[in-house]
Amino acid sequence: MKNVNGKKLLYIIGFLFFFYLFIFSISVIKYSFTEIGSSILKITHNDISEFNAFGLGWLLAIIMQSSGAATSALISLGYAGVIGPVVLIFMVFGTRIGTTITSLFFSLLVSAKRRDFRHGFEIGLANLVYAFPIAVFMFIIEYFFSFFSTAGNQITSLGFSFNLGFIESITYPLIILINAVAPKYFLAFFGTIILILSLRTMPYFLLHLWGEGYFKRKINKYMEKKSRSFFIGFLIALVLTSTSITLTLLIPFVVSRMLNLKKIIPYIIGTNLGGVIDVIFGGLVVGQTSIPAVFAYVSFSVIGLFWLFNTDLMFKITKFISKRTFHISRTRAILLVLIFVLVAVGMSFV
Repeated sequence: MKNVNGKKLLYIIGFLFFFYLFIFSISVIKYSFTEIGSSILKITHNDISEFNAFGLGWLLAIIMQSSGAATSALISLGYAGVIGPVVLIFMVFGTRIGTTITSLFFSLLVSAKRRDFRHGFEIGLANLVYAFPIAVFMFIIEYFFSFFSTAGNQITSLGFSFNLGFIESITYPLIILINAVAPKYFLAFFGTIILILSLRTMPYFLLHLWGEGYFKRKINKYMEKKSRSFFIGFLIALVLTSTSITLTLLIPFVVSRMLNLKKIIPYIIGTNLGGVIDVIFGGLVVGQTSIPAVFAYVSFSVIGLFWLFNTDLMFKITKFISKRTFHISRTRAILLVLIFVLVAVGMSFV
């Protein structure tokens, strides 16, 4: 019993340590780019098209394997003046597409027969079906009406506090100490690596604190009803602060035929809503300048609730793409992932 309690204590300490690193990394990016922002190329709405900005957000989320990490980094760069406020909104839209690659890629690593593999891959595909039309819709609304940037600015103008004031006192002394022996550009690189590492590691400690088996049993138990499936996805993503990890938890279940795609779709929608917590917290670290981007990010998941009333449509579209259009096999899935990356690169630089 003592050994078990000792392990749990270590998992709690590990989680708190990486949670601090998450806060610290955003502060590092904020500090370093504030200092060097004037000496590097600034990305504003005059220098880059909205289309390219969307592609860059998409590409950054692929590289970081997390829309939360990508958006948290972007809002820090926005605070530093490296990214213009309008361009930032379009980048945020792109991150929500880019992050869908994680579950697509993870399904390639799962050992399974061809037909079983396809079922696992369909989780990532369904997440892409969920995200793509929302991203296009929000892009059009922002491009023609500047709705999300204007609404975000209106919220900012209300003047309510959107800041955790004690953050600087627990992070800046260490940042200044590191900066005394390392250049600013090193801090920027270091902060980005720590941000990715912390967001990828926090769920590990939480899963082991309660037990991965416990999470999986609860998931399987509550997936029968649409409402339960939605809320279990929402709550787990809220706890793990990761949409992609919450989704990949289910791939082994689907491959082993314990769950089917129809039951999982409400879970996917809930996961995308609960997963906004890391960006909200990142915004609180950066402060009020992050409100428009955070508003756009959260709005994405709120609009995504549309699918909760159209789960059959989302299921049919996913199956149509998987079975009728691409006839998904492992080889074709690899090609689809490569095309996914190439599209992001093309949108970013063409």
